[in-house]
Amino acid sequence: MITKPIIPLFVVIPVLLILLVLYAIRVYKKDDKLIFKILTMLRIIIIAVLIFLVNLRIMDKKYDSTIEMKNLDVLFVVDTTISMWAQDYDGNDPRMEGVLKDAEYIIDELSGSNFGLIRFDNRGQILAPFTQDHETVKDAFSTIKMPDRYYAKGSSLNNSYDEMKSLLDSSNQKKERMTVLFFISDGEITDGSTLMSFKELEPLIDTGAVLGYGTDKGGRMKDTYGGYMYDSETGGDALSVIDENNLKAIANEMDIEYIHMKSTANVKYLVESIKNGSSLTVEKADSVSYEDTYYKYAIALLIFLALEIVLFIRRGRL
Repeated sequence: MITKPIIPLFVVIPVLLILLVLYAIRVYKKDDKLIFKILTMLRIIIIAVLIFLVNLRIMDKKYDSTIEMKNLDVLFVVDTTISMWAQDYDGNDPRMEGVLKDAEYIIDELSGSNFGLIRFDNRGQILAPFTQDHETVKDAFSTIKMPDRYYAKGSSLNNSYDEMKSLLDSSNQKKERMTVLFFISDGEITDGSTLMSFKELEPLIDTGAVLGYGTDKGGRMKDTYGGYMYDSETGGDALSVIDENNLKAIANEMDIEYIHMKSTANVKYLVESIKNGSSLTVEKADSVSYEDTYYKYAIALLIFLALEIVLFIRRGRL
């Protein structure tokens, strides 16, 4: 059992207590028999408790639930090097803002799929293995933060390879499933390394795209200290420029599309194509689901409120 209060408890509890005290004073001052005063206060206390329980929004766990899901394993591989915060997405927005918005669109449109998330900068890291719990994946995306400039050691697209192969292999062990890859980067390699071959991953991928972020003009990058990154060679602000040659090379080797992302609209046609090519199955969920129970208390609350109105009318208070 969990609770998800509609209104924060630190607001609701004081308000209910104040109202109860004021009502108790009002009842005490009335010229009624003691038994009527006690019954009136009992009814009001019950109403207050029911209001509290409705607001508390108690949710019970549901086990062995089944869900309708697509036969898709969708893997996001996201470049989280400093250059992905360069400000040239859809105008002057940071590239990563566009990544998060576009990824959320893909997750929502392909709802019912399994999703996984890998990030890479100096190293690769699996933030979420394949799961049906979309909120877990969205939460994993929300943990992506700009690295400290003193932590950054240059960027390489090669750092994602081992984690990609691991999750793609796990997807291919499942029967009758499509594996979809979205490789997200600006294509920059700044650590002096040479782009490795991604050709061995091609048989593990059914469809997807390399999504390129950035512009030829380039974008400035704010660091974690509030200023802009400095280019010691030019004496001005450092600029990050998209390297489409690297991105297209990776796309060609994995036999998927390359899409230069300027807005979410650029990927919509591919997402629609993936949706149309998928099928629905009913499977047992791999995560616990929760069921609202507040309506039980809401029904009781309505009954007591109706009773209170009837009593008010009968006693000539309305």
